[in-house]
Formats: sequence, C-alpha cells, structure tokens
Amino acid sequence: MAAPQSQPGPRRRMRAAERRDQLARTAAARFHLVGYHQVSLGDVAADVGLTGPAVYRHFPNKQALLAAGIAAGLDEVAAALDRHLDSPLEELVTALTRVALDRPDLWTLLQREVRFLSPQAREEIRDRLRGRLELLSRRLRRERPELTERAAGVLVTGALGVLATPSVTHIGLDDERVRTVLAAAALACLRSDPPAGPAAGPDGPVAPEDGPSSRPREIVDRAVALFHERGYVGVSLDEIGAAVGMAGPSLLHHFAGKADILTAAFDLGSERLRAEQAARRARPGSVDLPGLIDRYVGFCLANRALLGVYVSEFNHLTDDARRRTADAIRTELRDWTRSLLAYFLDLDEPTARLRVRAALSLIGDLTRLTSTRDRPAERAEVTAAALAVLRSGD
Repeated sequence: MAAPQSQPGPRRRMRAAERRDQLARTAAARFHLVGYHQVSLGDVAADVGLTGPAVYRHFPNKQALLAAGIAAGLDEVAAALDRHLDSPLEELVTALTRVALDRPDLWTLLQREVRFLSPQAREEIRDRLRGRLELLSRRLRRERPELTERAAGVLVTGALGVLATPSVTHIGLDDERVRTVLAAAALACLRSDPPAGPAAGPDGPVAPEDGPSSRPREIVDRAVALFHERGYVGVSLDEIGAAVGMAGPSLLHHFAGKADILTAAFDLGSERLRAEQAARRARPGSVDLPGLIDRYVGFCLANRALLGVYVSEFNHLTDDARRRTADAIRTELRDWTRSLLAYFLDLDEPTARLRVRAALSLIGDLTRLTSTRDRPAERAEVTAAALAVLRSGD
C-alpha cells in the first residue's frame, strides 16, 4: 500500500529583517540595471510578490531603499575584511573578489546612484566607504611599509576598480575563472611598484583638440561640467543656459532639448576616443603596451568630467546614442585585447579580454576618483598600476 502523500505545509512568513533584506537586494539589482530614476517602489514590490503599499511598512521612501541596498553591500565588504584582515593578502583579495561577484550592483550604486541619497545618508555611506578604504590601505602598508599613505591609497582604489569589473560589464566566463583572473589582477595592482617619477609619455598631446570653439560646443562643455557635478536629472535647461550666459529657451536654437545636449556630449567623447584610436593605429612598429596604456590614461585625465558623465549618465541616452557609444567602447576593448595577445603569445583570448576590462575599469576609477596637482606623476602612477593588471598571472 502506497504511503499517503504529504501535503505542503503553510509557507513560512518572512521575518521583518528578512523582508527588508530581500527588498534592499532586489531594489539594488534594479537600480544597477536601469538607474535610480527608472525604478518605482511598485516595480520592487512586484519583483518580490508584494503590493506597493506593503513596501512602506519597511521603507519610508525610495531613497531609504537605495541606502539600505548600498549599506547591505558594504556590510558584506566589512564582513570579508573582518574575517581576513590578518590573513595573507591573497586570501583577503580572494574574499573581496567573492563579494564583488556576489554583489555586482554595489560598485555601480556607489559610483552612480549614491548622489541621489539625502545629504546625511550620502555622507554616512561615504564615511563607511572611506573607513573601509583606510583599513585596506593600512593593511597594505603593513605588508609594504615602503609605501606612502597616498601611494597605498592609490593602489587600493585601483584594486577596487579591478574588482568593480563585474559591475560595469557582462563577463562571458564561469564565476570561478572570473574570480581567479580578477583576484590575480587586483593582487598585482596592490603589489605593483609606484614609478620613481613621471615617465615621458609618447609624443603627441593628450588634451582634447576639437578645432575652433563654437556656441554649441561651449554649451556641451558647460553641460558636461554640470552633469558631472549634479547628474543629468538634477540639471535644468535654465541652469545650462545660465552657465553660458543665455536664457534656457534660447538653447533650443542649437539643440532639440536637454537629451540632445547629453547625446552631443557622448558623441563628443566617442569622437575623441575614435581620434585617439586612429592615431594609435597610424604609429608604426611593434606592440608598445606601456605606450598604449600611457596614452589612454592621458586621454582619460584630459577628459575627466566627460568620463564621469560616460559612467553616470549612459542610462539616459536614446537607443541610437547608446549604440554609437557602445561601438566606440567595443573598438577600444578589441584594440587592447589584440595588443595584449600580441604581447603575451600564450594568453587565451577570454582571459586577455577580462584583464583588459579590469585594466580599463582601474584606469576609469583612478582618473575620476583620485586627483593631484601633479598630473604627470598621476599619469605615471595609473599607467604602472594598469600595466601590472595586464601582466597579472604571467
């Protein structure tokens, strides 16, 4: 006689803390995917099978949900640091790499969405992040006492830029392989030697050269500065107009609207990148990996605000503008990957591509998030760290 089938019991009701964590993680993933302003509380509620009003039992508003999502990710970073701070550096980096793969939303939220928090919440998050960075820097200097406080901070920021790679790009490799490559790359950055002095870069300017200035270019340049400082959503046509001595509606003589100005800014960045790519291909000779990195770092330093807008405002572009921007970035990735494969003949293409993405992520973070009055020295520092990432594992 067959045993009677057991009936499923009642579903366990989530405790309040579990529900808060579920909502925070779900919201963080959505903010990462489409941006803070494109997500409603109703979207998040639907993802977890709740109604919109039910979310308010746990969070008073969308800002609080964003803050909780970021804080939960930082909790995971803190836990990894607490467990492995006294372990060998390899184990600490491996633990942080696991967090980066488990929470790919975190780094994007910290860089792109944190500005939408209230000033108090934003400062609390930044204080926590600064504390983690300082802790990592002190841990690195314990192993490398020859490093200055600033040099250690640069290397730690660069290593976290490497670990941000899963946050900013899709990686077509299994997690274990990604973990191995990224951990090796971050470790190589932390163990790289800061340059003794600024290296003489390749001939040719790195500052943008776009021909004679024009009224539309002036508008775009001022808009880029404002978008970089306050975000696209936080800037009005009237504010852009005031920055160039015009009434907001007068801008419509040059552009169809604010979205058109943002598109023009991205197109300008893509044009500058394509010009750099063309100049690179015109240079004769064998593969010069340090020179390739140095010129790109110079390009990023010369376009710091534009690079920041590239990172933070991509989601506000039209589909056509996104495609044009993505094409320019894909070309850069392809050129770097080919150069790396020519430099290391036994390297497989997927690993080369991942190392390149990690190096580009490092360069992007270091040129945007650190700044000194000594630009040649800064350029040499970033170049040395990126070169270590590309050489990691060899």
